[in-house]
Amino acid sequence: MSLDVSRLNVLLFDVLGTVVDERGSILAAARDALGEGGDALATAWLDRLNALITEADDYRPMDELNLEALRHAADTTGSSLDEPALTALAEQGLRPKPWPDAAPGVGALADRFTVVALSNTTTRSLAEITRRGGLRWALALSSEQIGAYKPDPAVYQRALELLRVEPDQALMVASHSWDLRAAAKHGMATAHITREGEDDDPADPDEFDLHANTIAELAAQLLQPTPEEE
Repeated sequence: MSLDVSRLNVLLFDVLGTVVDERGSILAAARDALGEGGDALATAWLDRLNALITEADDYRPMDELNLEALRHAADTTGSSLDEPALTALAEQGLRPKPWPDAAPGVGALADRFTVVALSNTTTRSLAEITRRGGLRWALALSSEQIGAYKPDPAVYQRALELLRVEPDQALMVASHSWDLRAAAKHGMATAHITREGEDDDPADPDEFDLHANTIAELAAQLLQPTPEEE
C-alpha cells in the first residue's frame, strides 16, 4: 500500500450506492408498486434523476428532483400510477437500505478515524439512513447544507473547510469513479468500493489509492498496524 495511512484523519463516505443500495432499493420499491413493469420504471427513474443532478444550473433539493424524475419516468414508460402513488413511491426512493457490510465496516473505521458522510441526498433522508442503518458517522453532510451536488468542486472544498483538514489528511470513499476523480483533484486520497450495478471497474487512467469489494475489506486495509504500533 503506497498510501500513508498515518496521515489520514478524516474518511469521507459517499452514501448513495456506496453505503446504501440505492439502485436495488428503488428497483424493489418499483416492483412492489408495478410488478415486473417496475424494472423499466426504476431504470428510467434513476437515469432521469442522474441527468437532472448533472444538468442543473442552480441547486434544487433532491426530494424535488427525485419526484420530478419519477414523474418523467412514469410518463415515458406509460406507468398507470396516479399522483398519490407516485408521491409515495418517491418517498420510498429516499429511504434506501444499507448494504450488509456498511454498519460493521463504518463502525470499525470510526474507532480510529473521523468518519463523515458526504452525500447528495437530503438532510432528512441522510438522517433516516443513518438511524435505520446504525451508522456511526461523526458528522453527516448533505448537499442540501452546501447548496451543490457532487461532483461540484464546492462540495469537497466545503467539507474540507468545515472539518479543518488538509486534503492529504482526507480519504474519499465511493463506488463511483466520477466522485473519486473529483475528490482527487482537491488532493484527497481515494478508495474505490466495488458495488454491483453502481459503477464499472475504474478505467485505466484512474489510479485510486485503495480498492476494496466491501467497506469491511477497506477497514481491514486501513486498520493494519502501523510500524509504531507493532
